Amino acid sequence: MKTNAVGPFRRLAAYAVDWYLATMACGAPLLLVNSMRTGSTAIDTSIPDGAAGWLWGTVALLLGMLYYWLIPLLWDGRTPGKRLFRLRIVRAEGAGRVGAGALALRQIVGILLVEGAIAFPSQLLRELIARAAGDSAANALRIVMVAVTIVSIMLGMYTPSRRMLHDRLSGTSEIFEEKK
Repeated sequence: MKTNAVGPFRRLAAYAVDWYLATMACGAPLLLVNSMRTGSTAIDTSIPDGAAGWLWGTVALLLGMLYYWLIPLLWDGRTPGKRLFRLRIVRAEGAGRVGAGALALRQIVGILLVEGAIAFPSQLLRELIARAAGDSAANALRIVMVAVTIVSIMLGMYTPSRRMLHDRLSGTSEIFEEKK
């Protein structure tokens, strides 16, 4: 299979699929608990109040982390969105398989914590931080995440390697695999 650099629009399309699926994975337990708590059929993915909120917020956050980390670990560097658009996460120095540690660094630290402006699990993290440290800390974190995300997108669009910040942090790259 021939490999090429990944264009920003293909990468964005794959991310959109993964964003949707990860949001569904994270949101499902929150939808269920909020529906049971209120008796309403309205779509509510907010974290409930009180101790239950800490529990369900943490469960939802962990499901998001598992989506972004475990699936590419099991599918050789692919998430459902990457698989659909024939993308794969590889080591930057070669097309070899990425290990669990590098994937955790890339997917959890890089995407969800550092660049977490647009990922739903990052929103859950900010909500939990707001509960623990207050809204001003969560808002400051959101501003930093937006700025870092913008820088990362610029790296992915305008540098020759097209490696975003989370790729540079973890020593990975994304490739496009053309069919033979």
